[in-house]
Amino acid sequence: MLRLGSRLRAFAGDERGAAAVEFAFVGVVFITVLLAVLQFALVFLTQMNLHDAVSDAATGNNAQTLAGNRSAVVTQICGRLVIADNCVANIRLETQPLSAYGGTSQPIGATFSAATAGTPMLIRARVPVVTFVPGLPDLSVSGSALYARAS
Repeated sequence: MLRLGSRLRAFAGDERGAAAVEFAFVGVVFITVLLAVLQFALVFLTQMNLHDAVSDAATGNNAQTLAGNRSAVVTQICGRLVIADNCVANIRLETQPLSAYGGTSQPIGATFSAATAGTPMLIRARVPVVTFVPGLPDLSVSGSALYARAS
């Protein structure tokens, strides 16, 4: 029994490898926080780029937007979103007259109608964001802008 007691005391006093164990506890938290900050930065950057791209498509007197050419507008918007994964296939883009929307929140559909003179139009887009942090759900960003075709 003395032998077991002396071994336990020796084991409790042994500090070899303590730094590695402490780093494992602190390192996991540090790496998780670092990945979370990087993921937030990626989402924020994609959100800003999408907002700017949708605003430019709406307010830049874009002939494709006014004519209802969805594929050209998708190409224009996705050209600005270098971070989005497979943007052309995954983007949800919608343009409708503002009067088509009710007072409640509506999911972004697939309607892409041409603007008529003087009618306020709303263009909305949603793009999924690359998620590299384990355990996070699928993330997406959206942007919208109002425009009206001149007479």
